[in-house]
Amino acid sequence: MTALKRKTRRYLMVGLMFVFMPGLLWDVGQFMAELQAVRNLGQNEGALDRTVGNHWNAGFGAGVAYAAESSQPALVRKKLPELTPATPPRVESPPAPQAPAAPPAATEPEKPKGVAASEPAPPAAAPLPEPVPVPPPPVAPPAPAKIETPKPEPAPVSPTRAAYPFSVLLSSCKERENALAALSGYRQTGLTPYIVRTDLGGKGIWWRTLTGHYRTLAEATQAKNALKLSDAVVVKTPYANLIGQYGSESEAAEAANRVTQKEVFPYVVKGPGPSFQLMAGAFSSQQAAEIHRRELDARGVSTRTVQR
Repeated sequence: MTALKRKTRRYLMVGLMFVFMPGLLWDVGQFMAELQAVRNLGQNEGALDRTVGNHWNAGFGAGVAYAAESSQPALVRKKLPELTPATPPRVESPPAPQAPAAPPAATEPEKPKGVAASEPAPPAAAPLPEPVPVPPPPVAPPAPAKIETPKPEPAPVSPTRAAYPFSVLLSSCKERENALAALSGYRQTGLTPYIVRTDLGGKGIWWRTLTGHYRTLAEATQAKNALKLSDAVVVKTPYANLIGQYGSESEAAEAANRVTQKEVFPYVVKGPGPSFQLMAGAFSSQQAAEIHRRELDARGVSTRTVQR
């Protein structure tokens, strides 16, 4: 658009030059003609003055000649016609480009009256070949349902079983602190002792330190002699409180570590089959074992009284 404007201006200036140039040249010519006429008139008046002066000087006196010489020469001035400036032609600016006309809207061909519009009928399909019968695929017999074998549950502990009714009494202390001190010394010798709070009636409450679990008196005595525990005594303690039954000795040991933090002194007894039982306490009567069970329940350790 800028280039078009520059081109238009250039054309306009050239046009104006062509319009005003003849008038300008004409004015210059008129001026030169007038200048030449003035020059010619001056020369003619000078010659005329000389001729008239000589004539007057010859025919009249000196005074008349002086008056003629001193008079102003007559000048004839011609009034020039006024110049009318030529009117420049009107230069029209180029018309702006017109926007392209919008294409005519597509018109739907007029349908003949009385004829309903309908979709063109599809071409007739070629006849399909007759299907060839395909034999059905062989059906595989259903797989037999997988029957999960239930895992064997641990056999319940019989409360009347008396497999290990004997223990070895290592010491008995009136003060609990003394029993705990003795417990540490026995563990250093390789034993697995445990403390049992025992009510001896008129003798008061005593803290017993026991070890082992044996089937018969002879077995318990033989173990005492083998361990060289000359001051120890074999006692019958058929009742205890069962904390839990586990499939391996390591699982039973882990459970023992947990309940030890609750001031319980557990020990592991070999149970029926491949099981291991975690127990606490060893009493000569079921009543004493029941009292101990209630104490364990108060500490958050669930147990039940059994015969070991």
